Amino acid sequence: MIRLLLFLSVSSLANARNFEIEVPGLPYPIKVSLPENHKAGEKHHTIFYYHGTSGRPTTSLMRNHTRSKDWIVVGMTYQQKGTFTLNADTWQAERKAYHAVRKIMVENHGTDPDHLYLAGFSKGGWHTNLMLQSEPTVSGGIIMGAGHLHPAPTTLKKYASTKPVYIGIGRSDGNYPFALNALLYHRRMGGVPTLEVWPTLGHDFPDNGSPSLTQWLKMRLHPSEKLTSSAIRELDQSILEASTLKPLEHWDRLREIKEMPYFQLTPKTWQKSFALKLSAIKSNPGVKIEARLFAQHRRLLHQEITNNTLASLKKVNLAYLNLSSRHPETRQGKLLEEDFVRTEKLLKHFEEQEKLRPRKPKPIEPETEAPDSRRRIPGSPLIR
Repeated sequence: MIRLLLFLSVSSLANARNFEIEVPGLPYPIKVSLPENHKAGEKHHTIFYYHGTSGRPTTSLMRNHTRSKDWIVVGMTYQQKGTFTLNADTWQAERKAYHAVRKIMVENHGTDPDHLYLAGFSKGGWHTNLMLQSEPTVSGGIIMGAGHLHPAPTTLKKYASTKPVYIGIGRSDGNYPFALNALLYHRRMGGVPTLEVWPTLGHDFPDNGSPSLTQWLKMRLHPSEKLTSSAIRELDQSILEASTLKPLEHWDRLREIKEMPYFQLTPKTWQKSFALKLSAIKSNPGVKIEARLFAQHRRLLHQEITNNTLASLKKVNLAYLNLSSRHPETRQGKLLEEDFVRTEKLLKHFEEQEKLRPRKPKPIEPETEAPDSRRRIPGSPLIR
């Protein structure tokens, strides 16, 4: 469950206008938070936020990142409560609910139909991922504590226009590899994804929020050239603060800065200077081995999410074990061990599924070609 955010939770909500709307067919009223600068007749960027499996409509997480101005935030819910059963009928019902709320917000409350974004954590993140795939009226999305596995029942061939996608995930979240897969998937679809990894978290959201998400939201509102100066100031301050940390933490922080949305707004000369700083700390003896293991680990993760067969998963599972056992005292070795345990659970789950699979009678005729033994990996039990 998402922890309550501690920052700006009172001031941001106090300055916004909040009310509820009953929508036929939805189990809970949706919540609407209008910004303090909302004016009748004007259009505003809008976020529909989808809650987790056992949650209720809420606007607080997104309002704490948009602050009290500019954005309309809508706390959405689902036709189907609890765990979502995905098929053509249930998916059509969810899209119908989305369009009903969208119509209300566009016609009565100033939502700009050309700047409507979806967001969600856990179940809401999976739902957002599916909606991005199938709904052309969505401008972009925020996927948190989730990722990409199955295509939606109705899937766009390619995004008609560039869609920005923010993906946030805890490093120890069981959904971590699916978040990486979402990065690759939305890039292939023509989106522009941004990935933020919360290194100390599992299936949770940072207590004090995400500066990267705040940056991502600001970039949806303002042209890049208007943000460049403030982006450089903010990143320079972060680099200065990172320089006071121990070498390994310094390296971690610089890598995080490189992945922040504002980094793309900086000029090439600034990025070149940053690259020199990152290279210098990477050569530190205390960082070098972790950096080398990090690169090897990243290649294994890429293999896991792109070669979607049981044979490949078994190979990656053993590689995680071998690499972690050779470097048990390193931080990266411990992360490799976590990934070994995670993939080991997946393999056991798939073996149990295989035992329950009905056996087809063997054909009488002799086979002329060897069958493909690379069974595709079924749905993951880790999705929440």
